[in-house]
Amino acid sequence: MNLSPIYIQPNNFADYLSNQQEYCLFLDIDGTLANFTLNPKDSVIPSSTLVLLQKIQSHGVKIAAITGRSLIEAKQMLSPMTLPIAATHGLEIAFDDETDNDGITIDTTELSTIRQAIIDSCTPYNDFIIETKPYSVALHYRQNPTLADVADSIVSTVLDSHADWTVKVGKYVFEIVPKGINKGAAILSLLEKMQTNETSCAIFIGDDVTDEAGFVAIQEGNGAIENAFSPATGMGIKVGTEPTCAHYYVNDISEVTVLLQSFLTFCQTHATLAPDLAAVSPTTNKTARHLI
Repeated sequence: MNLSPIYIQPNNFADYLSNQQEYCLFLDIDGTLANFTLNPKDSVIPSSTLVLLQKIQSHGVKIAAITGRSLIEAKQMLSPMTLPIAATHGLEIAFDDETDNDGITIDTTELSTIRQAIIDSCTPYNDFIIETKPYSVALHYRQNPTLADVADSIVSTVLDSHADWTVKVGKYVFEIVPKGINKGAAILSLLEKMQTNETSCAIFIGDDVTDEAGFVAIQEGNGAIENAFSPATGMGIKVGTEPTCAHYYVNDISEVTVLLQSFLTFCQTHATLAPDLAAVSPTTNKTARHLI
């Protein structure tokens, strides 16, 4: 863990951006774009945030969502935006209207057994929320945080009989998923599909423990930078002040919005396709956008 990430003044985010790089955004949903609610189904992304992201997209910036939500839920929350989505921590990846699970084999019969075991174990408790997804099952205790140890015990006991499955620990939730799934692998998969150029910098913003693998993946080989004179290939931005692998942080979801507004201003000022700097990628034969 990086115990001393650099605080980014959200309205000065441009100070950390290089005018010689392309940028792409990877965004978590809950706790980053949408506030937490007692029931996950009540969480929404403000329409003003969706409009802001669409404006950023209009400047040629590639945006993708990386979330623990199911693909169906993520699409509903992000509507009317069209963008790549890595859902269920990367188990469901939607890109160019195609969905795949990157070769992960899901034993749906075993998942049904796990789901029923969780339901049966939670019968004595009224404050748990059991969320069933196509490829995982999540046990939320956000309505009663004092049940954390009980939830942990239930999930651990169930997993004792299912060696190919593991638990993702998040904010007030334990989620059972197949082994080998994490947001870092999901981001790297999307980066490959997005065909970003060699100078691109991936920015990942997330708030939860499950986002740490994403921070590690995009920051590999990079140190924190103080200004735009030291281009990087990846920037991890933690939402909140908990220990993190991210090199940077902001305090809360409201600061994420301000940071994105600052990023839009940067794009409006700098993201132009200069004829004298335009370059054609030898692999994609497409003209690359330069920030000047």
